[in-house]
Amino acid sequence: MELPRLERCCCFFDLQTGNIILGCINAFLSFCLFVVMIVAAVQIDAIKTDADNELGVTNKDGESGEEGAVIILDAELSGLYVIAVILVFMFLAKLLFDVFFVIGVILERKGIIKAYYIMWTVFMMLSTFTFFLNWKYWGVKTIMSEVIYLCLNLYAVLVCHSFYVQLNMREEV
Repeated sequence: MELPRLERCCCFFDLQTGNIILGCINAFLSFCLFVVMIVAAVQIDAIKTDADNELGVTNKDGESGEEGAVIILDAELSGLYVIAVILVFMFLAKLLFDVFFVIGVILERKGIIKAYYIMWTVFMMLSTFTFFLNWKYWGVKTIMSEVIYLCLNLYAVLVCHSFYVQLNMREEV
């Protein structure tokens, strides 16, 4: 089964212009999510540090019943922190790929467009997987921005694929 091919982007622009516009929007959103994930990682680290400090004071009493809860909380916060840091690097890589993609579309380089298409497929699977594993820990704004980001990028992938097919058809003629 093949992806649907679009003739125009947003019913107004040709595919090249649409890819440039969507690539710039994706770069901006990748930058925004990069910053959001940095802030989330810092907040998680601050919460973990505060929890460690508070629990360190509580544990001076020698209560062993709370130690299991301390370990579980520490493990959850550490895991969430690691996921946030991984997402920071993923969004940084996505930002760089978005910039190269816009340059590739302007220069009509099929290799760059194909590499972007493959990268986005892998990135989307990783991003979606990590998002759905941890969605219950994020705030509403982070969840909404991620959902909007994924939907926009699904459309961008369709436009990218259509432009790539169009470039291949030009060379065949």
